[in-house]
Amino acid sequence: MNLNNRLDIIQTQKLVLTTQLKQSLDILNMSNLELEDEIKREAEENPVLEMESKGDIDWEEFAKNIDNKNYNIKNYDLDNDFSLENLAKYESNLYDYAKNQLAFFKLNNEEKKVCEYIVDCLDKDGYLGTEGKFIIKQLKIDNDYFEKCLKYIQQLEPSGIGARNLSECLLIQMENKNINDDILRSIIIEDLNLIGENKIKLISKKYNISIEDCVEYIEKIKEFDPKPGRLCSNEKPVYIQPDVVVRKMDGEFIVYMNDKGSFHLCINNYYKSVLNSSTSDESAKEFIKDKLNHALNLLKNIETRKSTILKIAEVIVREQEEFFNKGIKFIKPMKLKDIATDLGYHESTISRGINSKYMLTPFGLFEFKYFFSTAIQSEEEEGTSSTRIKNMIKEFISEENKLKPLSDDKICKLLKDEGITVARRTVAKYREEMDILSSSKRKQFVK
Repeated sequence: MNLNNRLDIIQTQKLVLTTQLKQSLDILNMSNLELEDEIKREAEENPVLEMESKGDIDWEEFAKNIDNKNYNIKNYDLDNDFSLENLAKYESNLYDYAKNQLAFFKLNNEEKKVCEYIVDCLDKDGYLGTEGKFIIKQLKIDNDYFEKCLKYIQQLEPSGIGARNLSECLLIQMENKNINDDILRSIIIEDLNLIGENKIKLISKKYNISIEDCVEYIEKIKEFDPKPGRLCSNEKPVYIQPDVVVRKMDGEFIVYMNDKGSFHLCINNYYKSVLNSSTSDESAKEFIKDKLNHALNLLKNIETRKSTILKIAEVIVREQEEFFNKGIKFIKPMKLKDIATDLGYHESTISRGINSKYMLTPFGLFEFKYFFSTAIQSEEEEGTSSTRIKNMIKEFISEENKLKPLSDDKICKLLKDEGITVARRTVAKYREEMDILSSSKRKQFVK
């Protein structure tokens, strides 16, 4: 065995991922909301950066107008201008709402303590997310006392909260509506899985009732809320803002960035003056230079992100021109490699550039990824886009006879009639990707 030490010179190539390059790649990969959060974080940590709302008042301009007496004063009429909508509103949640209702019960201190503890154990859907035995152990009470307090909770609004499972949730709502039906109660307790599998005939046979009566029972169950706690949710919806907008003007498609963002970044002028001042401390200047470099890199990376996204969008519009002229039925197969080759970028850059990015088109809002799909064998020279096939499957199913829904084999035959050859398992795969149930579960038994 040779254990001698020696020196070798080896020439290798490798990519060094600098901090600036990593930030640039991360920013390109971000959605609009993620970028906004990143900008807020950077603005909080870097005093050189200023983040202004595009709706901010220009106070300097306002002050000039005051000096020039070029302004109008509106008299405020308390009687006419007062509105309840102008008052600050407190948004209660499920837990506050439930605890406030406990005041209507004649509870002693111990019962109130246990009830409030149980309320705090509810999840956002209103279900008891903690094991009863754990609550019993923590509060040092017996099972009867726990069940008694839980019963109080189950009488609160929204109806159905405090349940330990779906069946109990539906039974609570049934009881609160004063519905007394043994068959309905039995179906809720024993046969929710059969309803999920659309086995209507099996349920009707089990209870010796007609298909029509069975469907009526199921419709009653569907009137109940499986997630009652959501009724008290104060979560605000998040609206998707398009990154780019496509409009047709004078017979030509124009692509431009949607710059209607909430914030605008700029460099604070005060720190620029500190750098130019001869009396400023050198250590302070070095600190400001470092922060200024970080700020400029961030601004540069944001502009690079915009430029890359716009270039990708322009190529998509050019390659999918038939789609933008005629609609979703005319989308063509397209790969990341096609865009990367056209722009001279790496595929990973294109992948980051289309991640969580949206385009507003004449036919609606689409994610960039929507335009990328593989080619499926067809009578057309270029093949057919898998996205187009999904749209065709969705259209076939939307127009089907609900009493005799289309099987995957039947859909295959319909596609073949359109000149598209796909296997049954491919149709099943695309159907599942679109969250469409199988024909047996889509079947309706009565009109």
